[in-house]
Amino acid sequence: MYICICNAVTDKDIKQAVDEGANCLSHLQERLNVGRCCGACSDAAGNCMDKHMARQFDQNEILSF
Repeated sequence: MYICICNAVTDKDIKQAVDEGANCLSHLQERLNVGRCCGACSDAAGNCMDKHMARQFDQNEILSF
C-alpha cells in the first residue's frame, strides 16, 4: 500500500527501512524522502514504522524464551 504518493513510498519500503535500522521519522525522511513534499503522509509513515517496530519487539520477546 502506498504511504507517500509524492515519492512512491510503500509500507514495504518503510518496513525494509526499519529492518535496516530506521527508528524515527527523521530516519525515514533521510532514507525515503517520506513526508518531505506535502507532508500529508507523515502520520501514516510514523504509524507504519511504529507498528512494524512493535511487531519486531514482540517477535524478539517470543524468541528470547
